[in-house]
Amino acid sequence: MSRYEVSEMFHSIQGEGLYSGTAMTFVRFAGCSVGKKICHACDTDFELKYPWRGGGDLSPADIAAFIGNDLHVCATGGEPLDQDLQPLFDALTSQQLLHIETSGTRDFRALPFRDKVWITVSPKPGYIHDILAQANEVKIIVPGLGAGGGWPSLEVALAVRALGVITYIQPRNERNTINQENLAYCQDIVRQHPQLRLSVQLHKLLRVR
Repeated sequence: MSRYEVSEMFHSIQGEGLYSGTAMTFVRFAGCSVGKKICHACDTDFELKYPWRGGGDLSPADIAAFIGNDLHVCATGGEPLDQDLQPLFDALTSQQLLHIETSGTRDFRALPFRDKVWITVSPKPGYIHDILAQANEVKIIVPGLGAGGGWPSLEVALAVRALGVITYIQPRNERNTINQENLAYCQDIVRQHPQLRLSVQLHKLLRVR
């Protein structure tokens, strides 16, 4: 039987992207192929499993039981595509939508259930450029944008948007609060390039998980 290494699970609202404000269950998988040595401003705990937060070595049935009747389920991390998500997808009902938040370092184009999930790519160093056009939405973190070291540039963001993919600029924030300087920088970008959208991490503004 398949089992997953899960850091935590919780019920909240989606704070980012097109589904902002949507009630959602979050399943945060342990581990990340990118890691905090590269994403040194990462604001999530994915290194360990936290049983008191719903984490552990869990079966798809365990996760489905926690999800209950929620219609939206977010597989996040870390890097959720480091694990085989097919058994989890199979454990969901046909009414439930699986959202996958990925760094873009794992190719999702061959997933057998690709056309039945919502994929958000937030490109990190090592991302596969060609898969950005296949995402449902792309979320680019600033600073990071154009900072070298493999981070996507503003030109990449504009090119992806020109292909018809919803493309967000999101400020790099502190763990629980919004960085106002980075937010102002992102606002300047979307004013200059109105085809891009601003994602603000609504959950941090509302002070929920």
